[in-house]
Amino acid sequence: MSKLKNTKRALGALCAIGLMTPVQAAEDVDIAIISFSPYAPWYIVQEKEMAKDINLNIRIIEDITSKNAALTSGTVPCMMNTLDSVVVARASNIPISVLAIPAMSYGLDEMVVDNSINSVADFPGKIFGADYAFLNHMWMLVTLKAAGIPLDAMDHRIMLPQDSAAAFVSGGLDIDVNYIPFSTQSQSRTNSKVLKTSLTDKTWERGLISESIACNDTWIAEKPETAKELVRAWFEAVDWWKKNPEEGNEIISRRLDWPLADVKLTQKGAVMLNFDQNLGAYGIGEGKPLCQSLPKEAPVPSTKASGWGDRLFGGRPDCEAGYLAATWDMFGALYQEADVLESAVPASDGMDASILEALNADGLGAEYSSNAWIGRVSD
Repeated sequence: MSKLKNTKRALGALCAIGLMTPVQAAEDVDIAIISFSPYAPWYIVQEKEMAKDINLNIRIIEDITSKNAALTSGTVPCMMNTLDSVVVARASNIPISVLAIPAMSYGLDEMVVDNSINSVADFPGKIFGADYAFLNHMWMLVTLKAAGIPLDAMDHRIMLPQDSAAAFVSGGLDIDVNYIPFSTQSQSRTNSKVLKTSLTDKTWERGLISESIACNDTWIAEKPETAKELVRAWFEAVDWWKKNPEEGNEIISRRLDWPLADVKLTQKGAVMLNFDQNLGAYGIGEGKPLCQSLPKEAPVPSTKASGWGDRLFGGRPDCEAGYLAATWDMFGALYQEADVLESAVPASDGMDASILEALNADGLGAEYSSNAWIGRVSD
């Protein structure tokens, strides 16, 4: 008998033995998030037992440095973070890749200004508050770059969101670049006003304020099926939440220990991307990006062109499929120009489309296709 046949028989025997052994225990998978409702569908995954053969442990880690350390060591294989923050992490040799874009700001982020400011042209010489190398910092940088204003024309005070809001209210800042509910607190200052939001600024056209699901590269390579099931369960949970907004909001309110009203208010300023919109972000197949498939119930800003394509992307369209790689590269270049990074890592090294491609081959898009806007229930 040939060696090949002996091998086949041995494998057959092992399979037969396997049928008689107990079912393997669910695998433990930790994921790091901040206390933020657009990151909280993982609690729906837990409560509805959506992740097959995965024992999901959701860890609240507010500090970016601590999250990056956990991802580097492998003690936490996956995290949720803003896309620009992952660009910084990857450039700092954190071995992670973006597997999906779970959510995007759609009015959640606001620039609140004092009464001396009427347009971006008034920004030079002003003091703004924002965290460092975080989405609000990036939003100010792209605003200045698009307006042709030098990046060092303003005084950046590095502050956590709650501290920036307090400093603005007390008169210590001219501009608070923040997100709801902190930006709402800033508006209590006399004669303050919202100059623009991520909705009116159309940052969602090219994913300028995007969230991400990012995982350790070694873990992805060693456990691709687990990574695939984890991402699949995310999209199932988001689809379920869109179809069951009241129950979903209750789960998230309870698990985050947030007032229900805060969940509704936050979700009013965000869009939870479905699977097809993720394909559109990566440029996979016939997927349509969010800018081509806005939820029907979501408010629509003016029809005036945003101009992001001309001003930041070398004349590319404001809205196009496959925008994500160019946005990643723009973030890296802009953070370099602002001296946040010494060097950048290209999108080809920081974006992994393999999981979405595998799920697409399984027909996931047809299964989890709801494009409802969860924020509709907050009206």
